[in-house]
Amino acid sequence: MDDQLSMFPSGPEGIMIPAHATPIQLRGDAQVALSNFLLNGQFHLNYIEWRLFFAMLSCIEEGDTEFKDYFIRVQDIIELADLKSGSHLYEEVSKNIKSLMSHVVEWEEGPNTTRYAQLVTDATYYKKQGIVKITPHPDMKPHLLQLRKEFTQAQLKQCIRFSSTYTSRIYMLLKQFDSPKAGYRIMSVTEFRFKLGLDYTQKLSKGKEVHYNLYPKYSDIRRWVLVPAQHEIAKTDIPFEFTPIKTGRKVTAIRFTLLKGKRLRPAPEGGPAEPPELTERQAMAYARLAKFRFTDHQIRRILQNGSLTDINKACYEVENTNFNKLGHPIENKTAYAYGIFKKKFGLD
Repeated sequence: MDDQLSMFPSGPEGIMIPAHATPIQLRGDAQVALSNFLLNGQFHLNYIEWRLFFAMLSCIEEGDTEFKDYFIRVQDIIELADLKSGSHLYEEVSKNIKSLMSHVVEWEEGPNTTRYAQLVTDATYYKKQGIVKITPHPDMKPHLLQLRKEFTQAQLKQCIRFSSTYTSRIYMLLKQFDSPKAGYRIMSVTEFRFKLGLDYTQKLSKGKEVHYNLYPKYSDIRRWVLVPAQHEIAKTDIPFEFTPIKTGRKVTAIRFTLLKGKRLRPAPEGGPAEPPELTERQAMAYARLAKFRFTDHQIRRILQNGSLTDINKACYEVENTNFNKLGHPIENKTAYAYGIFKKKFGLD
């Protein structure tokens, strides 16, 4: 029996770490990737949990068909995050490892269809070794393994340094649109609040619930969420500017413009044009259409020629159709969407 136990080094508080559990060396150039469905769901992670989540994603290899137990050194995170004094991170990891297990992500799979899934099925912190073990939940397989289309990736060194809870979220949401055919992203305020988890419910004991409505005013969102994120992301590969879109006096959507990437969009002479006035429902439809890489002119043509009900039905059709009429996989959703909307709404 003693011989068998000697095969396992002792962990903190009597936990046994398997001898084969060699921590994966984190590399700054490693890629983190997740499906766009998962990316655009609702996350409510703090900045410590985001760092652990990004580190775990970087350990997943492109050819993996099953999840593994991913062992990560906290010291590697400290070095990649370029923390001058990282001793506090060990204590923060110890406090947050349990909460990482409890997080559930929420996203919309279609009209009146909401999907919930747990991110992690196992999370353990071996204090004496400064090692974290994280195992993704099986529900995450379609969103983290064997990704071939409709996914977003980024370098670990770009996204693990953020010290703001919301910066990590905004960075990945903008990274989805960092492509030669994009360069900007528009989100309604309602969509933005959902994705960043600014409105959420926390369940307490005995069935009690507490409802949170963080930063209800746009001025608060700008001050406490957008500006800090803008300052942090300015040091990455996709610095950005943001412009409010107003309906009357109320801000109903936000336009994010990437300033550095594969495609730059110079500001027009004479300064930026006045933000267009849209109703809140139009702003939401605008943000949904922008995901198909339509230009501003094309989106406004669609909004002019079709009702919001018909537009949202067409969006749902494109989002949930993966094969064409001949039964062949649709490789280019942008081209497919253009064909559908050209027929229905008379695009140029």
